[in-house]
Amino acid sequence: MDSYQKLICKIISNNQGISFGELLLISNLSKEALSDILNSLIKNNYVSQSGYYFYLTRKKYAGYSQHFKTALSLIVLFLAFFAVSQKSYAYTPKAPNIRGNVFNPKLSGYKYIDLNKIHKKVIVLNFWATWCPPCRAELPMLNRFYKRNKKNVLIIGINVNVLKNGVKNFVEQFDDGLAYPIVHANILELQDYGGINEVPQSFFIMHHKIVFHWTGQLTSGLLNAVVQKILHFESK
Repeated sequence: MDSYQKLICKIISNNQGISFGELLLISNLSKEALSDILNSLIKNNYVSQSGYYFYLTRKKYAGYSQHFKTALSLIVLFLAFFAVSQKSYAYTPKAPNIRGNVFNPKLSGYKYIDLNKIHKKVIVLNFWATWCPPCRAELPMLNRFYKRNKKNVLIIGINVNVLKNGVKNFVEQFDDGLAYPIVHANILELQDYGGINEVPQSFFIMHHKIVFHWTGQLTSGLLNAVVQKILHFESK
């Protein structure tokens, strides 16, 4: 499997049921190249197609047991705790700024976000898209967590849809509305954060330093544990 095939498999793995058009936007490949790659992956049973949508064929990756995934998650969580306990963010590069008008000012209480002007809170930047199933799956959990912890925590949803059309309505109508501010990322901001070729991604920030970075869907346990650990060491 070449690097382009691995890229497409990774995108589909994180966005099961993704359409050809969405794959085209995320991968930045030409239609001809993407068609050839998909045909090869389908032929070799790495990817399956149902109607207009593509899925990763799980049996190709059956070697990854649930026990291994659980152990890996625990290792990552331990490393996150170790990094926070050492206050490693004192040595990390400054978190790139994010600025923009908020899609949901009435629900969030924020009209405009300027990351550089937010102090004394743990900031969770959550890069997401309306077309991304794992992103939509974690939105209710993020919303509940923010409502319980907004005194010390600010979650900022950074939408990466190519077009803004429809995002405002989605934010206001999803699960009776999202309480944390949602802004749209421009191309330069996405580049500042590594390009964001995969969503969801979350950056935990304190004192304008990136404390921890997570790619993939957040669990409530991981989100709560990392935030509480940051707050614990800040209180010392």
